[in-house]
Amino acid sequence: MSKLYVHLRGSVTLSSRIAMRFLLTVLLICPLFAQAQERIDTLHWSATRRLKLSDFHGEPQPGQGISEFYYQLGYDVQPTPIRSRPVIDAFCLMFRNLSWVVESARTEQTLLYNQILFDLVEVHARRMKIKLIELKADRHFKDQAKQIEYQTNAELTAQVNRFRSETNGGSSFQALERWQQKVAQQLYDTPTMVTTYHQSDVGLGVFLGGSAIQPTGGISRTLNPPTGLVYSFDVVFRQYVLLLQPSLYSATIRESFTQSDKTWNEHMKVNAILFEAGLGSIIHESPRHRVIPYVGYSLLNVLPRDRNDERYKGYSLVNHAPVAGLIWDFKLGSNERNPNRAADAFWFIRAKLSYTPVLTAKPFSGGLLNLQVGLGGFSRPRRVDYEPERTTLTFPGRML
Repeated sequence: MSKLYVHLRGSVTLSSRIAMRFLLTVLLICPLFAQAQERIDTLHWSATRRLKLSDFHGEPQPGQGISEFYYQLGYDVQPTPIRSRPVIDAFCLMFRNLSWVVESARTEQTLLYNQILFDLVEVHARRMKIKLIELKADRHFKDQAKQIEYQTNAELTAQVNRFRSETNGGSSFQALERWQQKVAQQLYDTPTMVTTYHQSDVGLGVFLGGSAIQPTGGISRTLNPPTGLVYSFDVVFRQYVLLLQPSLYSATIRESFTQSDKTWNEHMKVNAILFEAGLGSIIHESPRHRVIPYVGYSLLNVLPRDRNDERYKGYSLVNHAPVAGLIWDFKLGSNERNPNRAADAFWFIRAKLSYTPVLTAKPFSGGLLNLQVGLGGFSRPRRVDYEPERTTLTFPGRML
């Protein structure tokens, strides 16, 4: 004899008085439910790890037959980071703390009876997963998946009832052997769909941090070291990295100078807008570190901070120049490559050092040594696929 362990979900509308009684009941039973959850002991189906009599931990119930096998059939759906099929898993498991066998029936025949039941649940779990995989990932998915789950449980119940009837509740050994062969063939004919991930060539990253610029050459005498906030967007294709980085700085003029017939006064407050577009390559990557040298183009625009001051109308210093730098990312957390995840993703602390020459006329010429430090994140999604894998069960003297 076996039972199906079922989770029921639903919604109800309650009056305030009934709702209060319901709430009090929930508060009273929650500690008991929590204790019961702690005692749950499950065993997932396995082709190599077959049932043992020691797996039946429950207390026998008088008048309920010689054994009870509690099992659950269910599925899990996880969305993927990119627009592709979701990650779908169907499972069947045994509740060892609920299942039991009376002492007088702890025989190989009783064990075989319950093992065939477990195998039947696995067959229908596989069939359910195949149907779920075929669904389109649209707004109808949830309702269609529920219908498939309901239909699968109905088909499983019908087959379990036939099994019980034909084996006379497990007392006919010849019938058990026939069903053992039959279910083993069903397991072979219904391959398990193993979830596999194919890594995308494209990855996306973001970075936010602080920056300090040390002017060099002539510009160091006319501009105090700027500090500011930097953003970065990384687009990765295989090992190549496209960097797009806008940043904003505040600074003051250290020494008055004239540029294009405009005088920039001492102690004048200015904003510096710096935009970089670079192309780099990941030359080293490990679970903890990533190193990316890059080269590219930079645009620097220095403007008076008070744009409403009539004295500074039309003031602007623009510099177009190449840029070269080195990025070092220190990865946070556990970043060992895991082939069973929908994405390679990690947080990182980034240190970035770059140099940009300032090619305008003296005295506003020289270079900018730029140090940036901050926090970022990166993800390289994976495409989900499913590979069929057949199951061959081995019995004494034969193989199926």
